[in-house]
Amino acid sequence: MKKVLFIATISLTLLASCRETNKNKDVETQNTETTLSPEEMRQKKDSLKIVREENRRLDSIQQVKSHGHAH
Repeated sequence: MKKVLFIATISLTLLASCRETNKNKDVETQNTETTLSPEEMRQKKDSLKIVREENRRLDSIQQVKSHGHAH
């Protein structure tokens, strides 16, 4: 029984250590994405604003269809 627990502990430790390196790679990817030029940032903000407005409009239409008025 001790041998099984020992093997399980070692396996979980190795698994956890592998997952940590993947997190570090994700952080590096995020850091490179944040180095956008001001123009690119402005374009992204404009795109997000357009998408939010479109979603709000579609939500209002769905509310009217479902119960006769929008909130």
